[in-house]
Amino acid sequence: MCGLPAAGKTTAAGRLHAALGGARIRSCKVFQDLGISLPAWVRRTKGFTEGVADYVRLRDAAYREMACRLEAALAAGATRVVLDAVHGEPDKRAAVYAVCDRYGASPALVWCRCDDPAEIDRRVRARQGRESEPEHEAADASVVQHLGGLWRDPVCDLPATIPIVVYDSVTSSVVGRLGPAAPAVDAIVAALSPPPLR
Repeated sequence: MCGLPAAGKTTAAGRLHAALGGARIRSCKVFQDLGISLPAWVRRTKGFTEGVADYVRLRDAAYREMACRLEAALAAGATRVVLDAVHGEPDKRAAVYAVCDRYGASPALVWCRCDDPAEIDRRVRARQGRESEPEHEAADASVVQHLGGLWRDPVCDLPATIPIVVYDSVTSSVVGRLGPAAPAVDAIVAALSPPPLR
């Protein structure tokens, strides 16, 4: 998975996991396990305007831990792993691709998008007061702004062998497919597509 906070990653990841099974690794759970409180860092950095380097080091450690958990799942024989995190920077995505390569796994990237700023704002505000719940920790607009500043379009660094599915969480529909065809991608598209009208 990749996408900015409030883009619908966790909801889409839940749908994928429910439909396809396998393992699920959630960045919010890794943050919690490592004692990283995003609301506390929002306060400490004054909305990511001061002392951000300390937070970035912890965030990088969380991504290394997610890669370790991915590796452990693949080593244990998981055939499907849903890795739910922003993955907004090329190095974060490259780490996932490298782990998959070591285990002969075929990754597919699901890019969750919400291109409506008003909807992002609504989703972030809806999380306020529930920041203690891991999946709602990104309850401040500064989180979206900070990560948006680090964001790099995943298509720019996507290896030609890795398929990408673009999912629009406003319309709850797959709006694009890039890269090679693969049965796993067909399964992802089917899991994320709305059921047919009756």
